[in-house]
Amino acid sequence: MPAHARALRMPPAGVRPAGSIAAALDRPSSNLLLWYLGLIPYWTGVAPRLRGRLLLRTHEWIVDRILGPGTTVATALADLGPDGALERALTALVPPAETERWRRFIRAVVARLRHALLRPVTRRNEAWLRWLFLIPYGARESWPGARERAG
Repeated sequence: MPAHARALRMPPAGVRPAGSIAAALDRPSSNLLLWYLGLIPYWTGVAPRLRGRLLLRTHEWIVDRILGPGTTVATALADLGPDGALERALTALVPPAETERWRRFIRAVVARLRHALLRPVTRRNEAWLRWLFLIPYGARESWPGARERAG
């Protein structure tokens, strides 16, 4: 199921156990869902197409590991380590012949998510959550060919 569809299935506030990442957030509002849904044309229209697939897979990880019940900072950070679950999942989407070309982009996305999770709990709010979804979209300078186009 695509990440944008899975985002609609966020568990209700009462399902988030204490100690989970999501417990530190106020219940994401319908404004967050409207914001995300309003950006679907951007998420799905990203070029090259592989970058769009990587972006949506990262969104799926955010829904599962940040908004999911029972998730903790420790488990999410474990996914974001070197050769962690998210890096492996994203690399699996890349054709073997292009792995080296996309490695920098994938590592930049993972590093930025890791940095975001290390922010103090008091700074994790709906704006922080929106920022998480924007991280793979904003890692433009790291995707293959970005330097050539910029110069």
